[in-house]
Amino acid sequence: MLTQMADILGPIIVIVLIGYLFGRSKVGLETRTLSTVVILVATPALIFHTLTSLQVSPDTIKTMAGAALFCTAVAGGFGLLGLRLFGAPVRSFLPALMLPNSGNLGLPLVLLAFGPEGLQLGVAYFFVIALVQHSLGLSFYAGSLRFSVLARQPLLYAVAAVLVVTWTGLPVPKIVMTTTAMLGGMMIPAMLMLLGASLATLQVADLKPAVLMALARLSLGLISAGLAITVLGLDGLAAGTVFLLASMPTAIVNYVLAERFQHNARQVAGAVVVSTLLTFVCLPGLVWVALQISGQTAFAEEQADLLP
Repeated sequence: MLTQMADILGPIIVIVLIGYLFGRSKVGLETRTLSTVVILVATPALIFHTLTSLQVSPDTIKTMAGAALFCTAVAGGFGLLGLRLFGAPVRSFLPALMLPNSGNLGLPLVLLAFGPEGLQLGVAYFFVIALVQHSLGLSFYAGSLRFSVLARQPLLYAVAAVLVVTWTGLPVPKIVMTTTAMLGGMMIPAMLMLLGASLATLQVADLKPAVLMALARLSLGLISAGLAITVLGLDGLAAGTVFLLASMPTAIVNYVLAERFQHNARQVAGAVVVSTLLTFVCLPGLVWVALQISGQTAFAEEQADLLP
């Protein structure tokens, strides 16, 4: 189990550390340009290639997308209730509680923990979170619902193309598959480096609310994951994937939007940093639980090898 845990967490920690060192060095890392390339190019390419090349069924996409919406709704509902009770600004902090970092940290985790099959499930979950982040999440900070912004996201058209290919069975030209495979391949390492670089530059303005937000995000993630697995009847890799992605820390994009629209950006930045650090501390336990839920433990594999 220790070897399996090291194989899962080791690459993530190393790549995040590389990004952190770049962020702290004089060389620096052009995070704005890199994040734009990731959002507009690499992410749509990864989604299209993963969900078409592995022949994901419409039922799988429906199940994982439904789980993502369910977890988002549960976290949003409990988060709204908590913010109202404590008198905290909803527009500033609800997206930070509701929307986890399923991309930067979540996708690498499910890939290393569950392999290509886990990645396809994770991508089917992640694209919903990404769409909500760039529509509802942006609208919270902007103060109005902006469908025009969502309409300009290549991610939306990548998902539409996946649904067309999946439902109609249309063959995808090899040149398209090769191109999207190459472009999508840079998403996960680039996201991890961006995470490390962001941790190097973001600062915690006020520790107490940052810690409270971090604890709340982790708690809401665990609660929403547990309810989704139970209510939706998930099991195996789907259950393990939902558990990991729902329990991820506050997404960095929340800070970007809070800064853009001037809504307590320093406090949101603190929540991102502390939430991410808390999740890193809890990662061995979270991964262990996910492996247990999915049945993909080293012990189970060893026992299977002993069977005649």
